[in-house]
Amino acid sequence: MSLFNLFKQAAISLLGHKNPTPPSAKVHVGTGADNEFQIHIGGVPHLFRDEGDRVVHFRAVFDRTIQHTAFGDKLLPEVMPRWSKVGVHDADGDTLQSVAERVVRDAKLSASVSRQEDSKAEVVRQHSTGLQKAGQLDDRAVHRPQTSASDASSSTYTVGTLLEWGEMEFPNRKPGGKRTYTSFAVKLDTGAGVKTLQGEGLKDVLADARCKVGERVGVKRLYKEKVPAFDQTTGQPLRDRTTGEQKLWDRWVWSINRIH
Repeated sequence: MSLFNLFKQAAISLLGHKNPTPPSAKVHVGTGADNEFQIHIGGVPHLFRDEGDRVVHFRAVFDRTIQHTAFGDKLLPEVMPRWSKVGVHDADGDTLQSVAERVVRDAKLSASVSRQEDSKAEVVRQHSTGLQKAGQLDDRAVHRPQTSASDASSSTYTVGTLLEWGEMEFPNRKPGGKRTYTSFAVKLDTGAGVKTLQGEGLKDVLADARCKVGERVGVKRLYKEKVPAFDQTTGQPLRDRTTGEQKLWDRWVWSINRIH
């Protein structure tokens, strides 16, 4: 051994340095291993993985790809999710169960705060509307909105002012199931009352149109398309017992336009 290498080895021993560890093999997530736990939080699949000295939290991301369907080419979500890392929990006593419970609790608290803020905003809006109406009593005939054929709502086309949108609960009319179920919906003030439009497809058109609360819009229900079906509890694909292929659900396709 040369004198230089001898000094190098001595320095490493004194400083406690270790030889670099070779990179570990890529870990596959979402395989159903015993050290993994999946749960739905806010309608989105989450996965927690116990890696011995830490618990890693992942969130399912369904990338969209162009797929050929009976209705033509559609931009549909992938059947299997891509697991995106959310965070790492390595505090003393952290387990799969404790970390999952904490994440669920934080999500519920965040949703509660959001609902409170939305409620306060609605109170302010109603108060402002009340003041405007009080100031317009004398010239109500001039400023009262006139109903016309273009503003009328039908079973497939609804015109109104956007009040809110998001995941909402609805009564479940199917026998033997839960009393309620959660689905994406939009609430519109049509002038004749508040109308709720329900459908997961509304998410895409709202995002594409960049709609905002308070805007006047026209929403139209177009047709149904087939989308991959997933279990809302486990996040796993629902498969046909006979063929083993993933089931497809019907989803309404919508259009939305701003009315100026």
